Amino acid sequence: MKLHEIEIVTQCGESVYIECASNEDIITAGLRQDIILMSSCREGGCATCKGLCTDGDYDLVKCTVQALPPEEEEEGHVLLCRAFPKSNMRVEVPYTADRISTTATESKRDFFAELIKITPVASNTVEVTMQRIPDELSGSDVNVSFEPGQFFDIQLPGTDLWRSFSPSNLPNKDGILEFLIRILPDGRFSNFLSYDAKAGQVLNLRGSSGSFYLHDNGLQARYFLAGGTGLSPVLSMVRKMYDQGDPQETRLYFGVSKQEEVFYVNELNALSEKMRNLTVKVSISHPDLDWIGEHGNVVETLRKDLEISGAKPDIYLCGPSGMVDATYRMCVDLDIPKSNICTEKFLPSGSASE
Repeated sequence: MKLHEIEIVTQCGESVYIECASNEDIITAGLRQDIILMSSCREGGCATCKGLCTDGDYDLVKCTVQALPPEEEEEGHVLLCRAFPKSNMRVEVPYTADRISTTATESKRDFFAELIKITPVASNTVEVTMQRIPDELSGSDVNVSFEPGQFFDIQLPGTDLWRSFSPSNLPNKDGILEFLIRILPDGRFSNFLSYDAKAGQVLNLRGSSGSFYLHDNGLQARYFLAGGTGLSPVLSMVRKMYDQGDPQETRLYFGVSKQEEVFYVNELNALSEKMRNLTVKVSISHPDLDWIGEHGNVVETLRKDLEISGAKPDIYLCGPSGMVDATYRMCVDLDIPKSNICTEKFLPSGSASE
């Protein structure tokens, strides 16, 4: 069968070339040649492997609309795990060349971590703290390296099931990972956390992965919108900005449905006290009478501020698919360039976050 040449062009302008047959997807073809492109679910559901095809023909099969909306597909965006080439192709990916690894380095991405504690922070949310365990490859080094906003895959003990979660803390040499995780009714990982997980338990992790992280756009203002546990990666990104002294105007919009679901308000207020360029607004769709924050849908809170100011900031969105889609449409209505919008959705498959 004829092989097609696939040129993968990274954000930094470097190219990687993969030979791909018409009966295999590009991610699989890369693995066959010891080239590991960014991906996660490999089922067309998580958008981690999304790229923009600027040249060439292909068949695209079995992609969810959450991962690849029709308007993006029309523009030439593809999911590389679901793209089968019909000719040579050129695909631009939203990450730098150092995010591409090889089979020789892939094993270093799997590691074990000890479960330290599980702390309820809201009616449907827990904070899970883990610490990396030294192994033969790392020696005494337990450093956890990731770009704030990215996620780690965590294996459900005793199964082949993996779920993806983003840390809320920063990379550190102590090996500590803190995750804000929503507890879903009858969710398999949720049930594990609620009934079976114990301090001292060892879990298998993989990562980091994902293209949801801060992008350099000069001094452009950065607005973050988080729904529920979408706050976890967003908080990590804002903490990075504070840690490195980024001067951009920064706004964080955090939304939940009910007051019992809100969490981390004190932490957010404390961060805004230290970070003078940060404004935090917490919105509750159905608040109690004593709630003194924003009332209503967090998307509308953001819309109101954008309409009043006329700002065209970089916008980072993380949360349920409906919230992300509604915010994306709102940004387009307000003529905010699509290139300014970076998204991460929670998907039913658990491939973005549960």
